[in-house]
Amino acid sequence: MLYQIAFTIHMLGLIGWGGLTTGAYYLLEFTKIRDKSFLVGYRRLVYVEWGSLLAMALSGVYMWSRLGYPTWVYPAFFMIPVLFLGEIYHWRLTYVDDLNSFLRKMRPLSLIYTVVAIVLIYDMVFKP
Repeated sequence: MLYQIAFTIHMLGLIGWGGLTTGAYYLLEFTKIRDKSFLVGYRRLVYVEWGSLLAMALSGVYMWSRLGYPTWVYPAFFMIPVLFLGEIYHWRLTYVDDLNSFLRKMRPLSLIYTVVAIVLIYDMVFKP
């Protein structure tokens, strides 16, 4: 029962990390809204993203221990420093003076996050 709860938290964490800010980023990218005040709301989503990553990490460690410490989980652990540094950079970007500057600087990070998400999902689904 606890494993299923941890798995649900893990999946909700993935949605919270990948879905909320990605959706908000693309909304800002593809609309004509260029008001800097949107960055304040976006910054709040980054805080939700941090909580989601923490929930995903803690539930992942619990599930890893329940599964007997399989080696296919190691790539996820190697992503932790990348995600940590990326999230600090992501948060700092919300303090720029111009929304266009935020979007320009966010594009490479969004691409990196997309690759990380694909690797993590591949690792979770196919367990190489």
